[in-house]
Amino acid sequence: MTVLIIAAVFILALFAFNLIVKHLKIPITSSAPPNQSTPSPEKKDAGADFKHILDTLIKLNLMIRTDRDFSVDLILKTESIIDDLKALIPDMITRYPGETLTYELKKIGATHLFKIVKEYLDLSPDNRQAQKQAFEKTIESLHDVCTRSRQIVDNNEIAEFKTMAQFLGSKFS
Repeated sequence: MTVLIIAAVFILALFAFNLIVKHLKIPITSSAPPNQSTPSPEKKDAGADFKHILDTLIKLNLMIRTDRDFSVDLILKTESIIDDLKALIPDMITRYPGETLTYELKKIGATHLFKIVKEYLDLSPDNRQAQKQAFEKTIESLHDVCTRSRQIVDNNEIAEFKTMAQFLGSKFS
């Protein structure tokens, strides 16, 4: 039964990934007026950046789903962060590409979250139990960061960008 659930989640993740990649592609047609230019390299790089982040988040999701000792509660919390990052990062890339907050959130999605969870998963069961409270605190902190970042973006609180970026830089760098 668990294998079926994992397979279903994997197929859904691939389907979602395919839809996102198709959505990020910018069609270039030959009927464009001559004064319009092709998409800038920055936009192409942004799509590649997000594809890399999405690949990392999908790999992380599969890792936590296939680890038998990873609790359901921690799976749900980690997946919540993954979902927040999948929704937040593309919005940040398109609306605020040069902001430090965008950079910090991309870094969390591309490396930090994966590294934190992978290090926890690599622990022995006894060490996991000893580190569980610290790990849960870190996961909760990342969830709070994603929630607050979403509020900043939704409310267009530009003044808060630098403050949040500095906080993230000092906490997760």
